[in-house]
Amino acid sequence: GRPFLSSCDNESEMLDSNLFNFTNFNNTLDGRTSSEKYLYKGLNLLRGDAARKKFALEGDPDIYSFNSLLTAVAKCAKPGRNLLSITDSCLLTMKKQGIECDTMSYNARIQAAIAANEEDRAIQLIDELLASPKLDADRYTINLALVPFVNSGRKRQMLTLMRDFYEMNAGKNNRIILSAFEAFLNTLVKNDEVELARDVFDAFFLSIPKDRMQLTGIRPNPTTKHFNIMLGGYSRTGEALKAFELFDTMLDIGVALDGFTVTSLMTHPISPEKITSLLVQVETERAMLNPAAYRSIIGAYGDAGDAASACWMFLEMGRACQKRGRGAESWNVLLGALARGCTGDKVSTALDIYGSFAAKRGNEDLDVEELASDEFISLVDGMTCLDASFTILDMMRSSNQTSLLMQSPKPNSQGYCLVASALSGFGTSASQADRALTLFRDAMNQGGVTPDGRFLNAILRCFGDDIEAALAAWKTDVGPAAASQQGNGNINLQQAYNGLMHVCGRALRPDIATRIAYAMNKAGVEPTEVSLNCYMSGKRVAMEGKTGNIKKGLGLTNQYENLLSVECTKYNTRKWDKSKRRAGDKKIRIIL
Repeated sequence: GRPFLSSCDNESEMLDSNLFNFTNFNNTLDGRTSSEKYLYKGLNLLRGDAARKKFALEGDPDIYSFNSLLTAVAKCAKPGRNLLSITDSCLLTMKKQGIECDTMSYNARIQAAIAANEEDRAIQLIDELLASPKLDADRYTINLALVPFVNSGRKRQMLTLMRDFYEMNAGKNNRIILSAFEAFLNTLVKNDEVELARDVFDAFFLSIPKDRMQLTGIRPNPTTKHFNIMLGGYSRTGEALKAFELFDTMLDIGVALDGFTVTSLMTHPISPEKITSLLVQVETERAMLNPAAYRSIIGAYGDAGDAASACWMFLEMGRACQKRGRGAESWNVLLGALARGCTGDKVSTALDIYGSFAAKRGNEDLDVEELASDEFISLVDGMTCLDASFTILDMMRSSNQTSLLMQSPKPNSQGYCLVASALSGFGTSASQADRALTLFRDAMNQGGVTPDGRFLNAILRCFGDDIEAALAAWKTDVGPAAASQQGNGNINLQQAYNGLMHVCGRALRPDIATRIAYAMNKAGVEPTEVSLNCYMSGKRVAMEGKTGNIKKGLGLTNQYENLLSVECTKYNTRKWDKSKRRAGDKKIRIIL
């Protein structure tokens, strides 16, 4: 539909392509003036004889070319960068050439307004489009209108737009309905409107409440994607009960499961028995599990305190997914599951992999006897989680990997960090200073690992309440390693210092923690409320189980803690002012 062309379709496409290429300027050019400069160049191509001369066109550019520019403006717009002047200039040029806006033009303008946080402007444009007798809102218009309408209290009108779109296509083009509602649900979920998304899903796919709306036509069935979007929403909100109820509905109406379905369900805190029951249901439905789904199952077993089942599922993943399941990410998930078994009353419990829930459930697709004979099982079965962590780490570092499954990658920084977390019991175990230093030096000297802040933090937490040993290690090993990783706001150095703060809390030494806060300032690292929380979390561990007169001598301690609190919050004035939790707090500065 380009009537102003004779036989110059290629030239026309070249014009539109040049205009579409402006959508990349927002990423490739620095600064607002650069983006506007090239957008104005695009606009100049559409004025007067510029386009005809440059691209050998017989007539003026049409609506398609102007829409290309408007789309580029929408892509470049963002908060603090309102490109309304370019849009207005484009509309003026269109008016001079006798070209009227179509639905796509409005959609691009609405998208630009939303991107620039001009929601009132977006609503005004949406209302103009809806009021036009010549134009109809399409699925893109509805998707763009969702958030502005919800925020302005116009949910009923939003539902009416959806209903009209549904009625117009039901039974005639169900594919468009399914695709459009995927986008609608996704937009609502991403904007934390999970409950409203569920209402929409129920109304158009699962039920028809008589008090809300009546739908006619042949209703399309919901797809796996629709259910997965909703399950992903419940993962965001942590509503496990609603997620599992929706999963039951999914099974009842025969919608196929996939790896994302399983991954979403495994984000909720559930018991090992429930995980195993879900796994049996998934296998009954013959769902294909990808490595991400297996990793979510391993992680869920770890969170539930069943490291033995996590080990078994790791073995199953290696058999089912082959090389795709043997990357560093998969091994780190297993190390994380073992690390979570190094806390509480499970510290000294031996792994019983053969007797785990996962092993005993049975799986027709896998040879259980073959799995049970795998070298990996004999390697770690009967060990504690901590010993298993170090055994797996040593195996990963070793070049003597005979089993096909055990052809593992070299451990990375996250792997070492997880083993250090296992050693420290996530900051709850007794001091393991010597073993922690050995682990750190092995990682630096033999593993060639980059000393990122999380790893250094985990190493320092292994010192328990031995603050003297932690400070000595900081001077000789950990501190220089942290200082060597500059950049990104000194985040590595800050995380390492926070590990020291935790040790101070374990040792009940706020005086040393305060001196560390001064040292952080001197090193160019701002002590924050996170630093204070690290100290307090260590203190809570130290105070657990203590009886008798624990208040003795805490007067001076509290004075130092007050000073530490000031040092860790005095620089965060903007965060403080925005925090509702601290709205009533008094801001003071203690001067000694």
